[in-house]
Amino acid sequence: MSITTIEHFSNEIFYEIFEYYNAYVIFNGFSNLNNRFQLLLNSSSTRLKLDDNYLESKELLYDLRHQIISIHSFGEYTTKIMSTIKSNLSLFQSFQSLILYSVKPDILSSLIHQLSSLPTFYSLTIDVGTEEQDHANIYQSIFNLPKLKYLKYRTCDYGDIDIVISLPTATDQQKTSIEYFIMSQRSSMKDLFTLLSYTPNVRYLKFLNFIAIDNLNTIEPIKLINLTKLSMIICQMTFDEFEIVIKKMGLNLKILSLNIRHEDMAYLNAKRWVDFLQENLSQLEKFYFIKMVYFSDDYETRMYLGEQNEFSSTFWIERRWIFKVENEGDSLIYSIQPYKKKWFEYDSESNQLLKSVELEIANVSPERSLKSISISDHIYHALTITQIYHLQISTTISLENLYKILLLLPDIETLSLFRLLFTNPTSIIDEELQPLYLLFHEKHCQKLSFSDVYQMADVHFLMLICFHVNHLHLHCNDYNHVESFVELILSHVRSRKDSKLRLLSFTMLKFANDMIEFLTKIIKENKLLNDFIIEQVNNDVYIKWT
Repeated sequence: MSITTIEHFSNEIFYEIFEYYNAYVIFNGFSNLNNRFQLLLNSSSTRLKLDDNYLESKELLYDLRHQIISIHSFGEYTTKIMSTIKSNLSLFQSFQSLILYSVKPDILSSLIHQLSSLPTFYSLTIDVGTEEQDHANIYQSIFNLPKLKYLKYRTCDYGDIDIVISLPTATDQQKTSIEYFIMSQRSSMKDLFTLLSYTPNVRYLKFLNFIAIDNLNTIEPIKLINLTKLSMIICQMTFDEFEIVIKKMGLNLKILSLNIRHEDMAYLNAKRWVDFLQENLSQLEKFYFIKMVYFSDDYETRMYLGEQNEFSSTFWIERRWIFKVENEGDSLIYSIQPYKKKWFEYDSESNQLLKSVELEIANVSPERSLKSISISDHIYHALTITQIYHLQISTTISLENLYKILLLLPDIETLSLFRLLFTNPTSIIDEELQPLYLLFHEKHCQKLSFSDVYQMADVHFLMLICFHVNHLHLHCNDYNHVESFVELILSHVRSRKDSKLRLLSFTMLKFANDMIEFLTKIIKENKLLNDFIIEQVNNDVYIKWT
């Protein structure tokens, strides 16, 4: 039988659909359709997730307790829902996951003790609202849950209160089945190691480092041989201390993710990272790294004093771990990420990764919030660490500011613009464009991308600049947009014998199957090019000619 209506779907398909929605949404949408759906919704095979963000969901909590597998509760309703679970625990035999926000420790400890009797309960996410310092009792209750696999533990922010976990190191009998452990709390590194003694099976670990490291010599080493993914936010740990902590964990990591907010500039020493990773994490497959550098009027930003371009050495290129710089607000963000092919790498040589470093500018005027800091301060800081080959400006910028930035970056090969600011949006004044025109004429960059061509001055800018670059890339809304640019730009190029442009590409959200045929017809009918090829790569289309 062919499926012509939704009612022809099998029950199994509906069970899968229901997994994506809150219980109230399911009942509100299906319960009144017909008798089949009423029976289906009340079937023991239908598993329900309850979110008390929907006020009406609370009524379902009482009626469908035997079908509920997950509850997400927060605010004023948390206590009521917890009370219902506790008083009807025997009816929650299918219960698997609990997410609680703003929960009081005394109520929580009592509930967790009762949850240990449920045969399928495996996931707990809690946001503990307390000013108490010692959380040992809560953790001890959690560690007594026999089937728990996932634990996310967060303490509400009460100023600078440091959390204490006065637990002894776990014995063999106290070790848990937890495999995913996420902590967001102000606790010491010693307490972290104590908690980890209870979770030897952990595979994924994420934690915040908000407290300055004391004496690491007092911390006993621990073996976490099952841990393959580690994520850390580092606020109070130098690179020296970080190395000691990792060595004490005895890891065989596959993935390491670091968000470093400490001011120690040793974290930007690429050679030191190479030595450390080769010696201690030789099996690492993915490395995600963010280093924040802050700028302030009343604070002297630390500078990097090592050698330049070390993040482009063979070690990083072989692993395709790419270095990037971003400015955001009053900060610079240095990062390492897995390589992803960019628009400008079409038909590029394999050694292109040697010149892969990109600077993304989201704030061209930091002096608006910091009187003594300018965009040049950000660029100078970045250039002490690496050369910049690709510039992306993801905000509106004037021609004057663009010129000043390009002067500071002589190695730029590609330029990506979001939107330009002109004195007159209908045309370009010669005095505005002349400095940029000369820079492009001197081969300042070879490839240009423009995201938001929406006014006449943008078109004038492109027509005057495009024949100085080898590759022009544009973002288009639809086929008409693409057609207009193809005719305009190629006609212009054809009239200029000195044009260097040999590659024109477009990005659209969605291309139809006939895009190549469509462009070929336009070019041939208008005799825009003689010898050319057109290729589509994902959401990009490239037109190349000789």
